[in-house]
Amino acid sequence: MEMMQAVAAMGDGTVRLVEVPKPTYGPYECLVRVTACGLCSSTDLKIITNGSVAQQKVEYPTLIGHEGVGVIEQVGEKVRYLKAGDRVVCPIGLVHAPGYHLNWGGMNRYAIAHDIRALWEDGVAAQHPMLSQMTEEDYLCKKIPEGMSDPDAVMILTLKENFSALKNFGVGQGTRLLIFGDGAVALGLACFAKYLGASLVVNVGHHDDRLARIQELAHGDQVINSHRENVEDKLGEQRFDVVIDAVGSPEIILQGAKFLVPGGLVGVYGVLKQGHSTIDLLALPNHVSVQVLNWPYHEHREHEQILQMIREGVVDPKWFYSHVLPIDEAQKGVDMIRSREAYKVIFTME
Repeated sequence: MEMMQAVAAMGDGTVRLVEVPKPTYGPYECLVRVTACGLCSSTDLKIITNGSVAQQKVEYPTLIGHEGVGVIEQVGEKVRYLKAGDRVVCPIGLVHAPGYHLNWGGMNRYAIAHDIRALWEDGVAAQHPMLSQMTEEDYLCKKIPEGMSDPDAVMILTLKENFSALKNFGVGQGTRLLIFGDGAVALGLACFAKYLGASLVVNVGHHDDRLARIQELAHGDQVINSHRENVEDKLGEQRFDVVIDAVGSPEIILQGAKFLVPGGLVGVYGVLKQGHSTIDLLALPNHVSVQVLNWPYHEHREHEQILQMIREGVVDPKWFYSHVLPIDEAQKGVDMIRSREAYKVIFTME
């Protein structure tokens, strides 16, 4: 059995580079050599640290990673629309490793891509347990342009998630938007909100340097450091159509709801933690809505739109990551995110 390296969360807050079986591929599948993978500062960090992520319990040790980029090396005999040499984002970590559980498992040397169009054309997709409800438009593993660097390509997934979340929350022309968060996700939300025509974009966070970065790159209207400024005093009588919790906090949900107009919406984008996800509905103002989007929805439909916005300079993937490390420094990357030394970490797999 051929083996490969993968990153596993061990259950004690640490990660380790381990040896697991290399995935096999079927007639409609491709073997992808993973070249880089991002460390998700929300989902991956919660898996590593908390023993749960949103509704899912985590059993350890578990293979992590879902922000991968790679090159197709081999294709199954019924693959028609992908070929060796194609570069793709989000290959799937379908690894069956004795002694390990799986939480996406894409932070490894090899992963799988499906020829989703061929599967549907041949009437096979409907029988597939994972793909039966997934159209080609919604399939996660998609081609990326030649010439784009691996670290830049890693960020495509986050950008798609940001953009689709705003559309799901109804942000558009004239929307007044308040965002709680000052990390890479909050930056993406602010950038895309302006692109969609929001008339007012305000970010609340804890770090002056990150807030300044958002204001500079996203051209936001106001930033507030809630560690040293009173949010209510700074906002005054301003009220918003949409408030986004980009952190995943019941306290932020309740605080943000106070700044909504009647009929406004709190969008929960940050991943909530089991044991810390309860709100008192009576503490919400009358006539507001809460929309939970812990897991992205229809984000892969935005793939071509994101590539176009990158070409147009609406966003630059380099804005969204701060450190690129080799995969054997995975634990260092985790520690850098925890200590806020890093903004976003991407691992190179080769």
